[in-house]
Amino acid sequence: MKRQLRDLKVWVMVGLLSLGGAWGQRAIAAETLRLKLGPLQQTLQLEDLETFAETGQVPRNLRPYGVFLDGNLQKFLQRRLQIEPEMADQFFDQLWRSPTGKQILAQIQTALPGTSIQDLQATVDLALGQGVEISALNLLQAYPKQELTIDLTAVAGLLLQLNLPNIQNQLLAPRVTEALESTEPQIFQRSNLNPTAPGPQTVRRQSLILQDAKRDRTIPIDIFDSPQSQSQLVVLSHGFAANRHFLDYLAVHLASHGYTVVTLDHPGSNIQSLFNPGLNLDTLLPATEFVDRPKDIQFVLDQLERLNQDQTLTTRFATDNVTVIGHSFGGYTALAIAGGIVDPIAIRAHCQRATPLTRAPGDWLQCAAAKLPYDQLNLRDERVKQAIALNPLSDQIFGEQGLEKIKIPTLIVASTKDTVTPSLAHQLKPFQQLGGEKYLVVADGATHMSVTDVSNRDSALAQSTLVPEVMGNAAEPVRQMVRGVSLSFLARHQTGGQNYQQFLTGAYVQSLSQGAIKLRLTETISPELERFLSRLPQAPNSAEVATPTQQAAFLNMGRSPNPTPNRTYPQGVLTESLKPLMTNLESETFLAIKPDNFDVLYQKP
Repeated sequence: MKRQLRDLKVWVMVGLLSLGGAWGQRAIAAETLRLKLGPLQQTLQLEDLETFAETGQVPRNLRPYGVFLDGNLQKFLQRRLQIEPEMADQFFDQLWRSPTGKQILAQIQTALPGTSIQDLQATVDLALGQGVEISALNLLQAYPKQELTIDLTAVAGLLLQLNLPNIQNQLLAPRVTEALESTEPQIFQRSNLNPTAPGPQTVRRQSLILQDAKRDRTIPIDIFDSPQSQSQLVVLSHGFAANRHFLDYLAVHLASHGYTVVTLDHPGSNIQSLFNPGLNLDTLLPATEFVDRPKDIQFVLDQLERLNQDQTLTTRFATDNVTVIGHSFGGYTALAIAGGIVDPIAIRAHCQRATPLTRAPGDWLQCAAAKLPYDQLNLRDERVKQAIALNPLSDQIFGEQGLEKIKIPTLIVASTKDTVTPSLAHQLKPFQQLGGEKYLVVADGATHMSVTDVSNRDSALAQSTLVPEVMGNAAEPVRQMVRGVSLSFLARHQTGGQNYQQFLTGAYVQSLSQGAIKLRLTETISPELERFLSRLPQAPNSAEVATPTQQAAFLNMGRSPNPTPNRTYPQGVLTESLKPLMTNLESETFLAIKPDNFDVLYQKP
């Protein structure tokens, strides 16, 4: 455990030194670094750090910091940073003038107390004018005051926002929004058909606990249905450190329109898994979870098919016509079971060359898959006919061509302020690979958690104060879009559903924009926008190989301050029609739960 904590401290030290050094290039040289962590303060001499960078030897005055100082940090201090001047000019021009930029500058000033905006602007202008080869150590040396104070708490949050993928997002957002703006009338002519409104059906919920004996996985599921169900089945897959309740608002909405919806917990990567005894950073996300998640859905479909064989049951599941909807890691799950080819070789190559500052949190997550002992994986289930991926984790996990194998209709939702799975790498570029019918919705101003249920507070990320998330009432336009677009995506090809195609258009989605949220939809990436995407800077090569501890380190910022390790799942309830089945099924399929009348969640007034 001491080794894991040391690795985590090194990762944080690398980030704070890079951040502290990224904003100084003036005549006065810094001599002292003052580190603040709440009321605690420590100082170190920059001269001693220079000696360490040059020789690799730890000076006597730095010995108390020995746990931070290793070969990786030495290489980082010496490494030259490559910056493309044209892209840097665009970014900083927006930074100095835009409201978003002013917010970022205010956060930087919080992280570096005593540093003025004038100092920052002059430093950047001077650095860009001198050339593109700058080392972190040289920047530290050039800081325009004798002492540089660094607030470590503020730095932890900024590290999630000032990495290359997120900077690319800041550059990209205005260009994408402008390029995708509909040329049709902005005021959509609504009819009596409104896909965001609740449907006419009474919604009921039943809960089961399934046991996969072969894989030793316990999978709780909730079934949302109505007395008159459509001939489609929807499966919802949650993200990492979440649970099956995270998209309940969407499950209720679709069920009110007659769709049967099944939500499931993925036991190896849900919120409960974080509190398992013996868990450490090296095993926070097992590589096998990239395989087990799609198999969880396959197993659930198999069990629902077994239920269909009982002629005494009134509930029927359209397991031959399934749409999978997933968020974040669940978005990966949806794309994998839809036919995306998982490429561990590509992940290993990416994680070996990428440096900490060129990674967003989602990149650390996908690096867990580097341990998979396969060249490629095909996890396609032919029963899945459509897929919706909300803020999916999909940057390198499918390689350069893996998503080309997806031929079923697919819809991807991206958020321009997503710091976990930045839209450029995880949604826009992957969208270009997709084959067949496809749609891309971009929510400008939304964040990673904006699509989730405002009433759900179980997620570590949702509770974090370090990651700024647009949730609550401010994110309601995003959830309205998810309701309307998801329903239209399901209904457009069914009998009598042709009128829903009008809601999968740029004009309609744009009409749902409200406040700071601008919504856009497209079926193609324009050549102009594609050229712009191809010119964005890429992650530099590096000899670093990220440790499993580094791959998962960012999750500490989102740990709930009051975890509830003994929390149990809400007690499930069953319809009367399922009671007889409980005594007939094999024990390894269903665990015993108390049957009762079903829950009624929604009833049309």
